[in-house]
Amino acid sequence: MIFQLLIRRRQYLLTIVAIVLSIIYSFPVFAVSTPLSLNKHRHSITQTIVADGSFPEERKESFNIFERLNLTVEQQQQIKQIHRQYRQQIRRKKNSLAKLQQQLSDMMVGTEPIEVLRAKNQQVVSLRQEINTLRFESMLATREILTPQQRQKFRELANSRLSR
Repeated sequence: MIFQLLIRRRQYLLTIVAIVLSIIYSFPVFAVSTPLSLNKHRHSITQTIVADGSFPEERKESFNIFERLNLTVEQQQQIKQIHRQYRQQIRRKKNSLAKLQQQLSDMMVGTEPIEVLRAKNQQVVSLRQEINTLRFESMLATREILTPQQRQKFRELANSRLSR
């Protein structure tokens, strides 16, 4: 009984973390890239979306999370630096993950022993966990910069964005 409660609580917490992470990385303000107008000739819209997680139309919205949270300039700079740092680490790991997944896919049609496939799959699982851990650490670092009032306001904004 207690074990089941602990499992449910863990699942609940993981769900909350996943939701918060998806919200954080869905806000265009956390994106670090060149403005779309400067990228017109170098990148397609798809590349822009992949690069910074936002659609060009979203940038036109007056929604600005920094303003809504009433962040100081220093807080804004700290948050941008945190997300820049973690984004680079995550990007490198995602590139490695894509290579591992391709290797596993290629191995699945080959003649490799099952244990080799399991080992490769474990590498994929471990790398995914590392990426999730980096995302969570990014969220924790950002959290430390926000005041309790800003955290509450962020939660309200996130909930309203989810309900859209």
